[in-house]
Amino acid sequence: MEFTQFIQGSRLLIGGRRGHLSATRENTIANFKELLFLGIEYIEIDVQLSRDDEAVIFHDSELSHQTSLNGRVRDHSVSEMKNAFDLCTLDEALSWCKGSKMFALLEIKSRDYDETERSVLAQKIIAAVGRNPFQDRCIPLRIDSAILRLIKKSIPAIHLALIVPKKPADSIGLMKTMQASIYLSYLEDLDKRLVDLLHAAGYAVGGSVVNTEAGLDLAISLGVDMIESDYPAEMLELLRKRNV
Repeated sequence: MEFTQFIQGSRLLIGGRRGHLSATRENTIANFKELLFLGIEYIEIDVQLSRDDEAVIFHDSELSHQTSLNGRVRDHSVSEMKNAFDLCTLDEALSWCKGSKMFALLEIKSRDYDETERSVLAQKIIAAVGRNPFQDRCIPLRIDSAILRLIKKSIPAIHLALIVPKKPADSIGLMKTMQASIYLSYLEDLDKRLVDLLHAAGYAVGGSVVNTEAGLDLAISLGVDMIESDYPAEMLELLRKRNV
């Protein structure tokens, strides 16, 4: 399935946030595997740099919340982290997604990085996508426009998703400037008029984070194309019951 088929389907797409919330730690292959054969179309995963400049999959910058290590992800090498917990590298994640035919929305974590580090992270993502190859099934997303521009320049065919935390004055102009394909926002920052405007201009719209029946109903009423959830299987079951 290509990107246009993925995003222009007949129903709302359900994606898993960091894989999904379960007893198995998020952002790991073991966690992703639990979503296979459930009808989940994509997973949202988080990428950042290790001390040895490798792209790894982990959400928090601080390790102590989820592992036995202290300090930031950036303070430890891949080998140190793999010896301590079930770390997943970007290469491993994309290889699994490709083999499992799962789309991956790749959230780039770069808030604490300087310009040089951001460039390194962009190049690592470019290289990983090229090695697999996966450019039509891997969709980088970020607020950080500089990294997205670097990736788009190296891989013109790749689709970008732009995180927009608040309603911009010119949403269409912003999407054109960023050469993005998907407008991502919290559901509470969307309204039907904005969604219709983006659709008319040819853009897809994603809403987050949808973990309740009320949130699902709001997403349906807004007409968004895709939603991200900690409980994607449960949201998909609710969606099927609505026959939407």
